[in-house]
Amino acid sequence: MLAASPMLLIPLMVVLIAFIVIDAEKNSLESSLSYMEQNNIDMVKSTIQSKVDSIVDLADYRKKAIKEELHDRIQQRVEDAYQIATALYKRYSPSQSEQEVKTLIIEALRPLVWNNGESFIWILDFDGVFQLAPAYLRHLEGESIIDFKDATGREVIKEEIEITRSKGQGFLWDTFTRSSIGTDEQFEQLAFVKAVGFYNWYMGSAEFLDIATKKSDQRLLFEISQLNNAGGHDFFVIDTKGALLLSNTRPDLIGLTYDESKHKHLKQLYTRILSAINNPQQSAFIEYQWLNPEKGDLEQKVSYMKAVPDSDWVIGSGFYPKDIARALQPQIVESAKSNQKKLDWLLNMAFWGFVASILASVLLSFMVYRLLVGYRSEVDEKNHALLELNTQLEEKVLKRTRALADINDELEMLAHTDCLTGIDNRFSFMKIIEAEVRRSSRFNEPFSLVLFDVDNFKAINDQYGHDVGDRVLVELAKITKKLLREVDSVCRFGGEEFVIVLPKTDKMLAIETAKRLCKKIEEHPFNLVENVTISLGVGTYHAGESIDELIKRVDVALYQAKRSGKNQVCLAEEE
Repeated sequence: MLAASPMLLIPLMVVLIAFIVIDAEKNSLESSLSYMEQNNIDMVKSTIQSKVDSIVDLADYRKKAIKEELHDRIQQRVEDAYQIATALYKRYSPSQSEQEVKTLIIEALRPLVWNNGESFIWILDFDGVFQLAPAYLRHLEGESIIDFKDATGREVIKEEIEITRSKGQGFLWDTFTRSSIGTDEQFEQLAFVKAVGFYNWYMGSAEFLDIATKKSDQRLLFEISQLNNAGGHDFFVIDTKGALLLSNTRPDLIGLTYDESKHKHLKQLYTRILSAINNPQQSAFIEYQWLNPEKGDLEQKVSYMKAVPDSDWVIGSGFYPKDIARALQPQIVESAKSNQKKLDWLLNMAFWGFVASILASVLLSFMVYRLLVGYRSEVDEKNHALLELNTQLEEKVLKRTRALADINDELEMLAHTDCLTGIDNRFSFMKIIEAEVRRSSRFNEPFSLVLFDVDNFKAINDQYGHDVGDRVLVELAKITKKLLREVDSVCRFGGEEFVIVLPKTDKMLAIETAKRLCKKIEEHPFNLVENVTISLGVGTYHAGESIDELIKRVDVALYQAKRSGKNQVCLAEEE
């Protein structure tokens, strides 16, 4: 009996130990898989948080610049109108009556309206008599409105007169209804007034803050939507009124407040978002159910959102944890299968070891020990492989993040570059000419445009083929860029048309540059085409002229050059 006891005890102990080891290794494997999944989730959360914070910083900068740009824009309008009025007064007051000169100035400034008539130039005298009024108030011209009050009860006309009498010019904020809306709702606007210097007149202009804000917000939403198109994350924007401003996954909800939407969870979600960001950091992660556009089902979504400081915007982005789990599923399934095979094999060995231990406990104990040691080594190798897999996943995420940054840089370049010629495209041209108009207005320096296209370009395409036509355009762009100064810009305006921006250049220098280019192209030996010539239109910017008006004048000059026989330069008519 004593001899039989060890034979029974040893197999039982071996089986018990086997089960303990198997359970421990199983738990270790499950823990490693859980860690790998959680680590990937944490990395995605960190990436999303970084991107949202960057977009919020951009939005904060843009919104803070709105009022500064509004001040500059309104003052420039009044300064331009003042220059027109002063020029007309100096020219015609010696030869015409006072009333005739007044009428001439008023009618010259009457067409100066912006924002669909919401912004305009007005003229009053220091007695508060309307000299030039907008269309909807024109019946008040010739009448005194000195006692007029805005929506807050301020006597704004008297304030304007005080500013122009004491300081000559200045800004003031007031509150008015908007004529285009037709309601009693009041809107804040910025006005700039300036003493004219004759007839006891002063003039001014104003713009509603919400119009300027809306323009800036539309540009900013477009830029964020471009990031949606270029990157792997979906950014969304809501405001504190409960309206969805941007979402690629739910475009059907854009512009609707949660009260207007039939989505039953939307109001609850917006309430959670606004409550979650109510902290010193004005940011938070939240979890909620949302439609997964790739699967078409409601799934748990983790989103990070952050409020734009001093605004009603909240910007966020998120991900579906199940997407990460699905991406790791092949590795998890393979590891589970391998582990299950090992567990099944060990259980079988433990069973037969128990039976055999009755006959040979010592030998069986030794074999079980070796098997357990071998299995532990295999499990350690598997754990090491899982750690290496986790490291590889981290490296892939890092590479994808870097690739995304490279793609964003490339998209930024493509947005401003013509893909055929490599020079600036039409979008970039509009940015350049807008900057030139601002610079010219501020420093009173001239700049000119040269618009040209290839003569008989259709014939070149028909005779030699479109690939040869493309080569001609590429070579033409290189010749033009080489001939110009570093400060000049050449852009592809469309098709075979090109446009040159010449800063600090009057019309004489612009004509000389255009003629040199015309001659250079005519004399250049194009390898695949016998003869290439161009026709050019030249125009110089006039103060107060819009960009469209300048381009139109130069375009007319280009077509005049075409009609006059091509291969020549034509100067735009002065308007």
